[in-house]
Amino acid sequence: MSNRFHIIKDVFHYSASAYISQAIGLVSGFWVARLLGPHDYGVLNAVLLVLAYGAYAEFGVLSAMGRDLPLCLGQGDLQKAAAVDSAARYTTICGSIVASMVVFAFSFLPGHTLMMVFGLRAMAVVLILQQVYTYHRVVLRSRNHFKELSQQQVLFAITSGGLAVLFVVFGGLEGRLIAAILAQAVIVIYALYRNPWQPVPKFNLSFSWSLTRVGVPILVSGFIITMLMSIDRLMVITFLDATQLGYLGLALLLVGVISLIPATASQVLYPRINYHFGNTGRNIEALRSYVLVPPVILSALLPLVIGPLYLILPFVVKTFLPAYAPGIAAARIVAVGIFFYGILGLTDYFLVTTGKLKQYALFGCIALVFDIALDFLFIRMGYGIKGVALGGTLLTYFLYSCIVIGYALSHYVREFRDWIRFFSRLWAPFVYMLVLLWSAEKLVDYLTSSAPYADTLLTAGAKVIVYLLGCLPLIYIVAKKLKLDFSRASLAHLGIV
Repeated sequence: MSNRFHIIKDVFHYSASAYISQAIGLVSGFWVARLLGPHDYGVLNAVLLVLAYGAYAEFGVLSAMGRDLPLCLGQGDLQKAAAVDSAARYTTICGSIVASMVVFAFSFLPGHTLMMVFGLRAMAVVLILQQVYTYHRVVLRSRNHFKELSQQQVLFAITSGGLAVLFVVFGGLEGRLIAAILAQAVIVIYALYRNPWQPVPKFNLSFSWSLTRVGVPILVSGFIITMLMSIDRLMVITFLDATQLGYLGLALLLVGVISLIPATASQVLYPRINYHFGNTGRNIEALRSYVLVPPVILSALLPLVIGPLYLILPFVVKTFLPAYAPGIAAARIVAVGIFFYGILGLTDYFLVTTGKLKQYALFGCIALVFDIALDFLFIRMGYGIKGVALGGTLLTYFLYSCIVIGYALSHYVREFRDWIRFFSRLWAPFVYMLVLLWSAEKLVDYLTSSAPYADTLLTAGAKVIVYLLGCLPLIYIVAKKLKLDFSRASLAHLGIV
């Protein structure tokens, strides 16, 4: 069985499990948001930032393992691979404990509400469990064990979603935080039972330090990107209030759904790009198809996910989450804007794999400063969370994607006309999506304006159907790019690798 077929198989299985998990998470997330209300939901989103930033408490070692473990395996250096695994395991666990203690101490500072204090302390516990599970997942991913990852992903979604809804019903926000601890504990126990950790060499401080020096630039770059993706929440909770953050939390649910296609494809391909890079003697030219093909394919695929969510959102919110109606406009802007982050494909991973970490950090800093400036400007101008969505998502991610993809492209394309041709293919589906969304809404609204069933599920469904019919050219583009005729002959000639 060819490596290309394995890639397609892993992407399919991992994507399927990711969508099942996301569907469960979306349903449970809507119910939790409905039961908590905008204010408490805003508090929940605020304390969850602990997990986003606490993920970097591994001091770069886990980040280095994600790159170097498959690289060592590709080079056939099993001894070094085991040493990398050992350093990452011990450092990640110790780092999570230190970070947890810092968060716990922070909860004692004055100025926090009682619920915020409880939330911070609960997240301090979850943080340790999260980091142990993250280490476990990176090991499985680095060794291409995507079947196990897929199973664990679905189990975690079922456990966390079920417990979240159940505990919120009986315990409100406190119940939701307790559910987070229990769900993370269950998945860690199950993961270790099904895939026990392999024996590794004793902890070597000097080797761990050398690996930290490799991982810190990756860690810094990743932290900047995490700041880029979460700074909007910090700006809203700082300059607006928890209720407005609750409204914006509606958009965060959509981001998770839309990001699934690029995220799952990237996680499957990332260890392979590192393995291939090591196997070819660190030849950048050998990574051409990994870098240039995925963004073009993703640009045609993402509208198929964004459009239906954009069109169905107003009906869903007004029907099931009426208290969140003020967040509809912001959520729709975020849904459209996340397109530009989604098309990155493997271009950001390309920077990590090839050691272009200073550039990666610089690009992130440029986008972060741009994001903060726009958020502050739009908030001061009175646009609220709609301004944050426009500046922090659509405009910022457009800039960031141009910089990162452009830099990666510069390694393979020199002619200006080739640059124009590439970015035209990249952006054309976005423009087409906007025109199609506008046309579908206007057409169906016009046809149903005087009907008794206007503004119902029927009209929302009609808009989605009209939109998807208009997306047939995009499906054709993807099929043509992949040469997808489902025969072995075509699989052997896929342009992914």
